[in-house]
Amino acid sequence: MTNKIIVDTNVLVALLDSRDIHHQRAAVLVQELEQNQNPVAIMDCILNEVYTVFARRCNERGQSFSAVAGSIRTKLERLETIAAYPSANRRHNRVLDLMITTNGLLNYHDALICLTMKSKKLRELATFDRDFQSVPWLTIIE
Repeated sequence: MTNKIIVDTNVLVALLDSRDIHHQRAAVLVQELEQNQNPVAIMDCILNEVYTVFARRCNERGQSFSAVAGSIRTKLERLETIAAYPSANRRHNRVLDLMITTNGLLNYHDALICLTMKSKKLRELATFDRDFQSVPWLTIIE
């Protein structure tokens, strides 16, 4: 499972939402990954966050979440989704330890992403979130 690049929530949301302030930045990043033929994947907890962000944005914008969710599903179903949630219970204490080590800069999902990546020997994370830079085993792609 090595050599895959995990794409974080903020990159996906910016890519999928043309009104997002980082939309162009995300489009360029993803285009570069595709041009370099880098295999990309997401995690189940990232998918959870993407839908949660869009549900909130649709509510704030008076848009139909149903239509947006269908579009997101179509665009993301081609990506491999790595399961982090099944190991969350087993990794709970290490997740909390990582959150504490970063003084809370990493939230629970982000710490779970880091530990799942480590266990799967995945090192590269495409993200705009600088908090991940405090994790020594990750290489951040921006």
